Amino acid sequence: MEKILLVVLGSTPAPNALEFACGLSGMSRSKLAGYFFESSQYTTLPNMKTVYGMPYVETILSSDMPDYDEKRRKMEEHIRLFQSTCDQKGIPASVHHMEEPVLKGLIDESRFADLAIVDAAASYKPGNVDGPSPFIKELLAAAQCPVVIAPSINTDVDEIVFCYDGSPSALFAMKQFTYLLPELTDTKGTIVQVKKNDELPAAEKRSATAWLSRHFSYADYVTLEGNPEDELITFLLKKKSCMVVMGAYGRNMVSRFFRHSHADLLIRTLAYPLFITHY
Repeated sequence: MEKILLVVLGSTPAPNALEFACGLSGMSRSKLAGYFFESSQYTTLPNMKTVYGMPYVETILSSDMPDYDEKRRKMEEHIRLFQSTCDQKGIPASVHHMEEPVLKGLIDESRFADLAIVDAAASYKPGNVDGPSPFIKELLAAAQCPVVIAPSINTDVDEIVFCYDGSPSALFAMKQFTYLLPELTDTKGTIVQVKKNDELPAAEKRSATAWLSRHFSYADYVTLEGNPEDELITFLLKKKSCMVVMGAYGRNMVSRFFRHSHADLLIRTLAYPLFITHY
């Protein structure tokens, strides 16, 4: 890899995401670019809006809000922490303070990046039963590079768990991860497939396991039975020192997984990173 993006919500402490990003950057000798922003319903400059066909100028700015100075101070603290941590670890880094529209800017930057990292704590809104925050949902769906949700606690990675359903997107995710992070192939690689009705052909299982064994020091294939989302979450909740790889975020098992009643708990207390990519 050459470039990793670290997405930091300004008012949300993310020392875990920073440590994780620095670990990947140092391991792969990649440049780390920190993108800091503070989401607001107000703009930084007056602009023209329309209500019932009548134009008016929006004069309420984000800087007029009572908590503006405090949020700005926290963001500056996080930027200083980012810069000092990268300096101490000898990691080449750059800082970018993003203005609205933040999402479009990040999507544009992701076109020329190898990986984007977001903080697990920032990926969920309190009380949101529909999965990640709208911002993270859109980023996962539109990012033009793989996205990693950083763990809430940093631990060593001893196993890579590939969520596999036989789809092209699942196999593509396996390849993307392996080619981007060959430094992590000296671990155990596990393919986990959940069988609901039909099981994958034996020949495909052998091919998938053979591919994995050519890239990892130890390869395993685990088949679970039952509802895919229930069984997958139960399986992952028992894991600790691993990294989980999933296929494209869209109308498939990955998006349904995030809407599961226990997915909120899983992400908030994430003990391992989630690697999500597109096909």
